[in-house]
Amino acid sequence: MHPDVLESVGRVEGLSLSSPETPPDPEEEEVEAEMMRAVKRKGRYRKSLQLLKPFRITHKHQHPVDNAGLFSFMTLHWLSPLALRAHRASSLSMEDVWGLSCHEASDTNCQRLETLWHEELKAQGKEKASLGRVCWRFCQTRMLVAVFSLLITMVAGFVGPALLIRALLEYSQSPEDRLLFGLSLVGGIFLMELTRSWSLALVWAVNYRTAIRLRGAALTFAFQKILRLRSTKDISPGELVNMCSSDGQRLFEAATMGCLLAGGPLVAILGLSYTCTFLGPTALVGSAIFIFFYPSMTLASRLTAYFRKKCLLVTDRRVRLMNEILGSIKAIKMCCWEAAFARNVHRESLDTARFPYAVTTSPGDFATADTAFTSCFRFQDV
Repeated sequence: MHPDVLESVGRVEGLSLSSPETPPDPEEEEVEAEMMRAVKRKGRYRKSLQLLKPFRITHKHQHPVDNAGLFSFMTLHWLSPLALRAHRASSLSMEDVWGLSCHEASDTNCQRLETLWHEELKAQGKEKASLGRVCWRFCQTRMLVAVFSLLITMVAGFVGPALLIRALLEYSQSPEDRLLFGLSLVGGIFLMELTRSWSLALVWAVNYRTAIRLRGAALTFAFQKILRLRSTKDISPGELVNMCSSDGQRLFEAATMGCLLAGGPLVAILGLSYTCTFLGPTALVGSAIFIFFYPSMTLASRLTAYFRKKCLLVTDRRVRLMNEILGSIKAIKMCCWEAAFARNVHRESLDTARFPYAVTTSPGDFATADTAFTSCFRFQDV
């Protein structure tokens, strides 16, 4: 058979008659992947840096937050059209709300989180890999920006009352007439308060956007993992629901409130130095109350987490019981097990409702100490 005939048949079949190419070298693929990641890292801040422009007049993006400048983002001015529409119509519909920004899309953020997770597995191994470290790498740049803005807020909030207002009070009591100095103090107080309020608004704006991205990425990553599971015998549906609801909300709160911890040491140092300078060492006694209060706050947060975990266990047990009843309702009817399951459900309902009942039906519409504590400890044992 002639070679041209073979070539024609190969073109018809869509196959190449040339010798198969040698498989690519894994080392070359890894080098190319590293180069691609380096290019992505180099340009990953290009779009985010557009936010540093004080004013922007572009309208090329779908969502107004992507078209906002620094002042519009800090003051939430980009929400003004939506607020005006709500004021005029006294209501908002789904058609009035803008579509989701491409930077908050779960697909984009999940791909980035998955890439960081694979890098963590490659660097630390499966045993030492940490999801917390991956979440920190996911949002570290935005968190550092929020921390820097928070430090500006703390400094501005300290300089205004501690220095400028004190100087203004001393100026008002002095017999000298220095109008320009007084006006400069008033202008300085105004600038400090403006800086404090705007920088604090920037902290919350950055934190909420970071938290939305992190929660969307983590939940999408969890959904994809659940879809790839071959069997869910080792994990109950209630645990899956808790993981996708409660744990996702905890990630959101951690990203929103986490950077606020960075302002504590700075405020403590500034406050202690100021009080020691003007009030003497005895001011340390009063400041120690704040220091001793932090362990009690830590204890309260631990107790809150403990009770939340207990409530989730109770909820999971009740969900599994109801799923068992609904899934085996025919067998229950055939074997006449209605009474046993009814008693089980009734006991679960009584144990769950005991604490609210004790609080709301005590004499004088208030729970007595013994009733409340007894119900509380009984509720913990559920």
